[in-house]
Amino acid sequence: METSLTSPIDAEKLNLSQDEYQQIQKILGRNPNNLELEIFSVLWSEHACYKNSLKWIKLLDKKHDRVIVPLGQESAGAVDIGDGLACVLKVESHNHPCAVQPRLGTSAGLRVVTRDIISMGAKPLAVLNSLRFGDGTRDTARWLFEEVVKGLNDFEKGFGIPVIGGEVAFKTGYNSSPVVNNMVVGVCESDRLISGKANGVGTQIAIMGALTGNDGVDHDSFFIDLHLMLETKGVSLEKLRDVTVEKDLYKTIQVLNSKELIVGLQTIGSQGLVGAASEMAARGRVGMSIQLDNVPEREPIDSRDKLFSETWGRVLIAFDKKNADAIIKVAATHQLSFEIIGETVEGQNLSCFEGNNKIVEIPVFEVGFGCKTPLCDRDYIEPDNHKAPIGISVFDEPDHYPNVAKKMVLGLNIASKKWLIDKFDKTIRKESSCHVYPSDAAFVNIEGTDKSLALTMDCNSNYMKADPYIGAQLAIAEASRNIICAGGNPVGITDCLNFGSPYDKTVFWQFIMSVRGIEKASETYNIPVVSGNVSFYNQRSEAGLVVPIIPTPVIGMVGVVESKHHHVTLSFKHKGDMIFLIGRSHEDINGSEYLSVIHKTEPEFPPFYHEDEELALQKVLKDLVKTDLVRSVHDVSSGGLFISLLESSIPLEFGFDITTDAEIRKDAFLFGESQSRVIVSVAPGKQDDFVDFLMEKDIPFSILGHVTKGEIRVDDESYGFIGELKELFEKRIENWVNEPLI
Repeated sequence: METSLTSPIDAEKLNLSQDEYQQIQKILGRNPNNLELEIFSVLWSEHACYKNSLKWIKLLDKKHDRVIVPLGQESAGAVDIGDGLACVLKVESHNHPCAVQPRLGTSAGLRVVTRDIISMGAKPLAVLNSLRFGDGTRDTARWLFEEVVKGLNDFEKGFGIPVIGGEVAFKTGYNSSPVVNNMVVGVCESDRLISGKANGVGTQIAIMGALTGNDGVDHDSFFIDLHLMLETKGVSLEKLRDVTVEKDLYKTIQVLNSKELIVGLQTIGSQGLVGAASEMAARGRVGMSIQLDNVPEREPIDSRDKLFSETWGRVLIAFDKKNADAIIKVAATHQLSFEIIGETVEGQNLSCFEGNNKIVEIPVFEVGFGCKTPLCDRDYIEPDNHKAPIGISVFDEPDHYPNVAKKMVLGLNIASKKWLIDKFDKTIRKESSCHVYPSDAAFVNIEGTDKSLALTMDCNSNYMKADPYIGAQLAIAEASRNIICAGGNPVGITDCLNFGSPYDKTVFWQFIMSVRGIEKASETYNIPVVSGNVSFYNQRSEAGLVVPIIPTPVIGMVGVVESKHHHVTLSFKHKGDMIFLIGRSHEDINGSEYLSVIHKTEPEFPPFYHEDEELALQKVLKDLVKTDLVRSVHDVSSGGLFISLLESSIPLEFGFDITTDAEIRKDAFLFGESQSRVIVSVAPGKQDDFVDFLMEKDIPFSILGHVTKGEIRVDDESYGFIGELKELFEKRIENWVNEPLI
């Protein structure tokens, strides 16, 4: 055993406190050597063990009948979707790499989260993204946006998983610090889920996939000099974007799982081989012995590099020795490197060897997520500079609403994302339900059944700054509403919590309030949180100061549509159909894009929301979408009622003629974003039955007007024709992208 001594000074260099160093001494019963100390530093970091956030994240781990793999137990979560099937879901962030190499960072982020899905035995079916960029007037925002889109294309074309939905927003609060969150969902038979554990003494451990290099050992691998990589390692950007190894891993894992040849499987991620090995051993409640000389190398590297390398495209496999030849044959068929590097042993220690020399020995239960790692109880404080919610009387009412409507349509956060959608490969969307008409959620078919998954990602950062507790609840409420409006039943949540530094007391308050908001809404709407990610240190420079991004707790949600006949779309389909508003409007413009676009005021407070109103609405909608009383359903969200009506009009180029509520100021009625409202269109012949249905449900509703051939009218005033507004709405992003760089 190497006996070179370390000291608290060595610990400080590795971002370990003196208290933590003393704790390590107590755990080991001796001073750690340099390599062991570095292992503790890596595996006791926030990224590995959530030392700052785990206390609060545990609030989200609730028992639920649908949960098969709960929060934090494996690389991703899984929920029961019936018919003996499980949906595996996970969202990850790749914010910091995307600020520097957005195309590579995006593609790499998708590789990481996809490995989490395939490592559990699931077939990945779809990708959704939640993207945030800076002020749209900045060339940096345009460059980041275009490069991230290219990264999405690289991965989609390389792996063949369709990108079918998501959201995009532009705000000053993300200048130079983009948020790039990727969600991947997959499906497998519930009894074929793979666990990331290595149980039973004598179980063999092998590393499979790409050859190991020293990627990311002494730095984040995305921040290194790419020219130096090209010169010294022969690595190009094209090679780094190549996802062939992940595709081969997927195929191999599917075969190994179908033949029941493996005990467990764990991805090798940012904590390297040492993190994956200790995690597998801890799950299996065994020790593990690793021979580092056997790790297959891309180039000559030392044992430290082998332990900490972040080389993509690798997994650890635990298997019975009798299956070794069969596994080697399958791996070879798919051109994957495969080497046995160790086995499970009695006890609870991870031991790593160079030849006969033991260079590491650490207890596996003292490192990694969910183990006995030190947890920090960070101080937090509510900001004392809160402004009051804005009353509408502060602003003069517009004197020409048609002009307001056109300005709203041109807002980057409101405008159609058609340009972005058209960038993705329609030829691989055979896995997803292709509809002529859009819906409030994206669909993907479940092979061999009549069911579909309904998928969405939601978070409106306008609602977060002043009240992240309510803002986070609204993210879940809207995601649930979207899935129900599309004909689905929400079954699972995966989140990605994007914040500034946890050492900033007000940032940590925002984080805690967001987690509590997610906890509250998860219980309110009875949708379990089964996986997620925390991304801290998202910060930017402003006037010479380092400031955090806007709190951004992104919600990914999965729902089940029991039959393809229950799919519901948002498009108006017939001239003369009646348009109804279900839910109650409020004289409120807080949190709205209207504040930002028209009044140049930064939204901080969320709009009106009451969970009882939302619960009542969603309950009614679940019953309504199963009837044949409505032709379209669309929720009122960003941009308000007018924008929702426009989105329903555009697909088939209808118009609408409506009358506003005389008791609510017109701008609040048309452009306010008060929650728990949905617009539906109803055939005239079914109007009476529809009204009777809602009267029985005892929920507020009102008739707005009717679908027109193409003109848009509000209170007998013409706002133009659908062709004109459609052109503005659908060309805005394209025109913005193509503006000359300044």
